[in-house]
Amino acid sequence: VTSNSGSVSFDRSVYPVPFATNELHQGNDSTDIATSGNVTMTVTVEDADFTDDTLTTGSTTTAGTVVIMLVEGSTTSTILTAGSIAAYDNTGAGSQVQELGPLSEVERDTSIYEIEFTVDKQQHSDNGMRTVQSGDVIQVKYTDASDDGGSSSDVYDSSTFDLRTGSLSVDKDVYVLGSDMVVTLTDADLNLDSGSIESYTMALIEWDSDASSSSALNGSDFTNNPSEIQETGEDTGVFQTVTTIPEANVASTAIDFGEAVTLTYADQGLAGEDSVGDDSLDVEAYFSISNFGALVELDKAVYNWTDTVYVTITAPDHNTNTAAEETIGTTALPIQATSRAGKMCTSSTGSTSYTASESGPDTGVFTNEIALTGYNLTTAHNNPGSTTNVCDLSDDEAGKLAMAGQTDGVSVSYEYNDGSVVVASASVSF
Repeated sequence: VTSNSGSVSFDRSVYPVPFATNELHQGNDSTDIATSGNVTMTVTVEDADFTDDTLTTGSTTTAGTVVIMLVEGSTTSTILTAGSIAAYDNTGAGSQVQELGPLSEVERDTSIYEIEFTVDKQQHSDNGMRTVQSGDVIQVKYTDASDDGGSSSDVYDSSTFDLRTGSLSVDKDVYVLGSDMVVTLTDADLNLDSGSIESYTMALIEWDSDASSSSALNGSDFTNNPSEIQETGEDTGVFQTVTTIPEANVASTAIDFGEAVTLTYADQGLAGEDSVGDDSLDVEAYFSISNFGALVELDKAVYNWTDTVYVTITAPDHNTNTAAEETIGTTALPIQATSRAGKMCTSSTGSTSYTASESGPDTGVFTNEIALTGYNLTTAHNNPGSTTNVCDLSDDEAGKLAMAGQTDGVSVSYEYNDGSVVVASASVSF
């Protein structure tokens, strides 16, 4: 018959510093987020002398012999105990200590027992209320009633509290309007529970550009998937989401092509400080909206008067959905064809803009067709048919353009940005 020495350990060697409600700020650093930063900890006792599914260090409600202490310099205070047959809360007064109760076996017949608890910024102890700060040590003592020598002995483990400055990044330097952006926030101070995947509101991140100097990414202009910035796994301290950049406006103001954007995370817990909120730092990530321009190309330099003009428009800035075939040509940013006889697209021809369809998902290349209908000859000259202009905003093969004579030209224009137009032209003759 032998006895065995037990051991005790924390689940982490370094814990973030707890913070109080409203000490976490939105990206603009002026608005509080009502989230408390209580740190979740787990103590594990391994002792083969115990074989039940719970571990208790006594047979009464006397405080257990698993003692959790806060060490602040030369001051050591007991803040929690565990191992009694029942949990009870004695924190009605600042100098009393909470008992966590029995430890639970993690798996049958392992003799490994755990108990989970939280530590607040303001913590009850046998030494009055204590404030947990960076550099403090949390220590656990387990009194093994019978070690491998048959004697009572104490075993210990300890961890520290620390603040670490965060970082913010995005996955590209340039984004097309309407495209997806991976936002990554790395901050160990937000990893409050090593056993769970945590999430925080997107209000932590602020958008700053000419269109809007301060818009939180949880606003109606932005779509996030997941809706909150979520930890990439248990105990990583790395948080991500995919944010869809608006296709046109932020805060009802148009985003310009080429516009510079700054994302900001207001870090309230900085390395070298004592507590969250002692100082703050704007942690930033930078990118710009694409401004690749556009190119219009025609398939010929000279057309017959009844040829079909095949138009190719390369416009990568308007490839906003990489998974779909999109269209361009709107009243605001029109596609237009003209000859000396006039414009193809007017209110009388059905639309003030023609349309072009993307050649495939994620190509940024758009095409349409325009049928040349000749010009008005007298009946003696065998008029080939109707020479009425036709323009359609939904059919990229419906366009028809009349000529002014047997020698003419065709010009196709595309306004790819407000006030920015590209044109391609060709001759038309018998």
